[in-house]
Amino acid sequence: MADLTLKGVLNLVGSLKLNPNGGKVLIGDAALEALVVEASGPAAPSVLIPPPPSSPSEPGLKVKVISSFNSTVTANGKMLVALGIALQGNTPTWPGMMLPSIGNPTVTINHIAINVVNDQATIFPSGGVGSFTSSGQ
Repeated sequence: MADLTLKGVLNLVGSLKLNPNGGKVLIGDAALEALVVEASGPAAPSVLIPPPPSSPSEPGLKVKVISSFNSTVTANGKMLVALGIALQGNTPTWPGMMLPSIGNPTVTINHIAINVVNDQATIFPSGGVGSFTSSGQ
């Protein structure tokens, strides 16, 4: 299994299918795993709708990326995430958005940084932030 590491200032454009031969796409000198659509994180603060004292209508804390704003580059058939939409909940309910990458400042798709492990999404109804500890690759 060979990983594919993308380093330096690199801007990917057009349709590109990366196939790291059973490995993972890694980004930068720190070799952080690139997030793909369907990546998930363990928790974000719960969305308190309806407001207390009622319990939340969907109390799940899990966060999941459901789409990428740049769907032209894939890794093993899954779209790499370069910003995008996330949902929170046991049954994904509460909408949110991926934040710009904090772990990858240089490798981009159409000039938008590829999101990597430990990047975050903001969940709109609560303003809470969820981190992604797994790439989904």
